[in-house]
Amino acid sequence: MGDILVTEHLSVCFSGFWALHDVDFSVGEGELRVVIGPNGAGKTTLMDLITGRTKPSSGKIWFGGHDITGKSPHEIAAKYGIGRKFQGPNLFENMTAAENLELAAAGRGTVAGTFLRSAPKSAAEEADGVLRRIGLTGKRGLLACELSHGERQWLEIGMLMMQDPKLMILDEPTAGMTEEETRQTGEMIQNLLKGRTILVVEHDMKFVRQVAKTVTVLHMGRILAQGPLAAIENNPEVIRVYLKSEDKEAPKHAGP
Repeated sequence: MGDILVTEHLSVCFSGFWALHDVDFSVGEGELRVVIGPNGAGKTTLMDLITGRTKPSSGKIWFGGHDITGKSPHEIAAKYGIGRKFQGPNLFENMTAAENLELAAAGRGTVAGTFLRSAPKSAAEEADGVLRRIGLTGKRGLLACELSHGERQWLEIGMLMMQDPKLMILDEPTAGMTEEETRQTGEMIQNLLKGRTILVVEHDMKFVRQVAKTVTVLHMGRILAQGPLAAIENNPEVIRVYLKSEDKEAPKHAGP
C-alpha cells in the first residue's frame, strides 16, 4: 500500500519563531509510526497541523490523496477520518464507560458510512465489544471519574476505536501510567489496533521499543532522523540531542 499521509515543505511560524520548518513527512497506509524528540521539537505542532488545530504558514498536507491543508478540525475528523487522542484523557466524567463509548459512536458522522458492515450492530453492542478489547468489561457501569488514570486513557483509546478513523493519532498515550499499564497499552496498540494507520507521539523509550518499527525524530522544527528503531538508537545525532537526556529521566513507578 502507498502513503496515506504526506506533508510537503510544511512550515509554521509563530511571531517570528519557526515551530516547524520545511518538513517532508509521510506515513504508509496501515503503518504504525512513532514520532519522538525533545521538548519544543515540533511534535505537537505537527499533530496540530495534521488535525487542523493550527494553520500552516506554508506547505501542503495530503491525506488519502486529498488536500486537507488548512481545513477545519471538524471537517478533517468527520469527512476524512482522522482521530486524535490527546495526552490527558478527555472524557465525559459523569457518564459511564459504556456511555462514553456509545456517545463516541454517535459522533462518527460521515466517517461511519465509509465502513460497511454485513451485520450492523447497535452502539451498545459495539461498545461492549470495545470494552472487551480494552480490558474494561468489568468497568462498563462505572463513571469515567471513578476509573484509574490508566483505565481512563484506555477508555479514550476505545472512544477513538468506536469512531473507526482511517488515521489514529495518539499523543503520549502512556503519560502518567505505571510500568504495567504502559506494557498493557503497548500490547493493546500492537494487537487490538493491528491493520490501522497509527501515529504515536511518545517520550517513554521503553514503550517506543515495545511498539515501534519506524521512528521519526524531530528536533528544532525539522526532521533530524528517520528509519528503523535500531538505526535511530545508534544515530549519533539522535543520541546527542535526545536519547542521552531521556535515559537520565526517572523511571515510571511500578504501581500504587
